[in-house]
Amino acid sequence: MVGIATGLFGAGPLYDPETAPAAPVAIVFGASVRGGRPGSFVEGRLDAALELYSRGTIELLLISGNAGGTSGDEIAVMTGWLRARGVPATALLADGAALDTYLSCRHARDDFGLSRVLVVSQFFHARRAAALARHLGLDADGVRAGCACTRRAWVRNLAREYVLSRPKAAFDMVRNR
Repeated sequence: MVGIATGLFGAGPLYDPETAPAAPVAIVFGASVRGGRPGSFVEGRLDAALELYSRGTIELLLISGNAGGTSGDEIAVMTGWLRARGVPATALLADGAALDTYLSCRHARDDFGLSRVLVVSQFFHARRAAALARHLGLDADGVRAGCACTRRAWVRNLAREYVLSRPKAAFDMVRNR
């Protein structure tokens, strides 16, 4: 029952980039990219991740998303954006097979051997991501990213979060996918 509630509502504090606790790695979750540019949600996540890196709060960024998505290669766009802003390639890890938040967190643990992470996303997603990461045994804190999004984009993404994504997360937790 706790897994269901945590999946549905998230858990734990959310930090702004300037107040986030230190961690070796921040997971930056992908989302829609178009024409080789990050969408507004992704750009907000990248801005927050860049601030974490610039402040020395984290040492590495794990760029996590779909490298073969129909909207484009999230990994290439995100790493290109960060590289153009001075983040060296040696500070970037890439997971192009993370098709959802659960897989991003599981790959962070299993494929990259991580145990302590910050998860970077907008407030509604960061809570769920941190809950999934903790469920998978990661010591995780959520970092809130901004977004210069339209009202329509916010409504669409919030509806998706509460109607589809959180129930799916609860189900993933219960069945230990």
